[in-house]
Amino acid sequence: MASIEAEPAAPTRLSVLRTIVAILVRAITVLMVLALAVATGLWTSRYMIDRGSPLSSDRYGPWLQWRDVGRAAADPYTKAHVIATGKLRISADSAGVFEASTDSQGARLHSSCSYVIDGANMRGLWWSLAVFDARGNLIANDADRYEFTADTIAPNPSGSFVVSLGRDARPGNWLPTSGAGRLVLVFTVLDPATGLSSEERAERNKHLPVIKREGCS
Repeated sequence: MASIEAEPAAPTRLSVLRTIVAILVRAITVLMVLALAVATGLWTSRYMIDRGSPLSSDRYGPWLQWRDVGRAAADPYTKAHVIATGKLRISADSAGVFEASTDSQGARLHSSCSYVIDGANMRGLWWSLAVFDARGNLIANDADRYEFTADTIAPNPSGSFVVSLGRDARPGNWLPTSGAGRLVLVFTVLDPATGLSSEERAERNKHLPVIKREGCS
């Protein structure tokens, strides 16, 4: 008598349900990983556009410089930064433009605090120091005072200079901050007509102003 092979048992509803659940879990996991990767990429790109990175900028104490602003070979993050700020920037081939949003100890600049900015003798180079709010706007004030330059500063006998930054008026070189909240300082140093070598720029960048917080209220 020939043996009759038993047919394989049909999958139960429970096993089918488990398979479907496993597939859904894997699909959701993949989607979550992709979403996290996209979000991380967007956040990283935004951070690099707003605050720079070693790929596009240099740090000198509290000062940040976008090293290739205005150059044809500027990287995409530098170009995106210029577009995002909406400002016409001087080419890095003609000037050093340095931004600071913190003091020299790393604390965020804020109009509720007062500061002293100590600058070295820039040895004949023309420079300007201006203060802005966090949106890049000049800060309205009754004194109509927004910046000091190599031409308008009252320097020390040695050629160095000191600028006070704060809400309350002070004698000497004082920049008012009113109630602007977070602040950004911009220090611009123009190259001479003959230009600067890489070594001369490196030496210049060693002598950027020191930003000292005096107190907050």
